[in-house]
Amino acid sequence: MKVLIIEDELLGAETLKKLLKQCDDTIEVIAIKDSIRSSAAWLSAHEAPDLIFMDIELADGQCFELFKEVKIQSPVI
Repeated sequence: MKVLIIEDELLGAETLKKLLKQCDDTIEVIAIKDSIRSSAAWLSAHEAPDLIFMDIELADGQCFELFKEVKIQSPVI
């Protein structure tokens, strides 16, 4: 399973990545993005991941703004 993490706190993102690997070592964190801007750019340029873990409050706004910028086809937690 390919996973995208959208989280602006590096420690939180790295902890989540570690926990995911502990749960299932076949999970691949393909990217960690820290803002709406970088997430939109990444999602526009790459194939949709199988799952997205997304923080609500990011440094440049609330994650819900991302849904206005790009079509998200993956389940979001």
